[in-house]
Amino acid sequence: MQDSNRVAVLLFNLGGPETQDEVEPFLVNLFSDSDIMDLPPLLGKFLPRLIARLRAPKSRGYYAAIGGGSPLRSITEDQARLLEESLNGGQSERSFRVFLAMRYASPRLSQILAPLLSFRPDRLVLLPLYPQRSTTTTRSSFREFKALLGGTLALPGDRLHVVTAFPDSPAYIEALGETVIKAIEALPDNGHPVDILFSAHGIPESRIRKGDPYQLDTETTMGAVSKYLERVVSGRSLRFHLAYQSRVGPLKWLGPETKKTIVDLATRSRCVNLVLVPVSFVSDHQETLYEMDITYRDLARSSRILHFERAPALNIQPSFIRALAQLTEEALSNRQPGGAPCSCQCGVCPER
Repeated sequence: MQDSNRVAVLLFNLGGPETQDEVEPFLVNLFSDSDIMDLPPLLGKFLPRLIARLRAPKSRGYYAAIGGGSPLRSITEDQARLLEESLNGGQSERSFRVFLAMRYASPRLSQILAPLLSFRPDRLVLLPLYPQRSTTTTRSSFREFKALLGGTLALPGDRLHVVTAFPDSPAYIEALGETVIKAIEALPDNGHPVDILFSAHGIPESRIRKGDPYQLDTETTMGAVSKYLERVVSGRSLRFHLAYQSRVGPLKWLGPETKKTIVDLATRSRCVNLVLVPVSFVSDHQETLYEMDITYRDLARSSRILHFERAPALNIQPSFIRALAQLTEEALSNRQPGGAPCSCQCGVCPER
């Protein structure tokens, strides 16, 4: 195997605390990120630790309710393993290695540098597990990559391939649509419409006003999945909605809020069948297992919504692994310079 055939794929994700002791350090890392908390330098030295200390007890309770910690690392490691097997199982002469870098928990990018560099990749594909672009996720991960590896991994510009996001990738849309269909099929066929509520992690509205493309990408995903479902689901009347969850702090966030939308669907639309879809999450973690499965399920029940189903996260669904493999192969075949400026000026894509 020649060195020219070595391809490294670097998966980015946020990570999560796996034990109760890891909750506060995770929150410190999260709130210390300037792409999350845009703080003046003086406040940035102590405020993230203060916020983390104050939020940690409540967060520990959330994780205790789902088994003590986040399963995100384990799921993402399985995704990486299956993606590597898929890429190496084809007819390509290339040798693929998939590496995982979490932004706020182990394994951090700094922890996987040694094995990544020892692989001596001739090409590198950056593949964030964030389907929709945002300064709070995609740009943050790309910035860390540039800071730690920008001058270390000596690859020509046409050997660095970047999948910025995939909000309407047909393979991804089909995989996400399959999860919604599973939830619809679990509902009784009672003649009532099925309300499909796409729930995305919220971000402050101020970021959208500054050009963050997250809302646009999220609406793009919802629109594409809605069209897919209307095409393949027969015999059921479908109504589509979009809301945002996980709001924290005093700033105004993207709305409407998921919990308010659930109540409105119950009271104003007389919702009987509700499917909740984690549209911005590709793996189960606290927001799906606690916020959706416990908090929102209880809210739907108390609001007298008779039938509630949460579409399963993509996790290691075979169609999702195939979608990731297709995104990787497409990035390699296009051979776009990874450092090329973004024509949409979204503030997320890597700069030269």
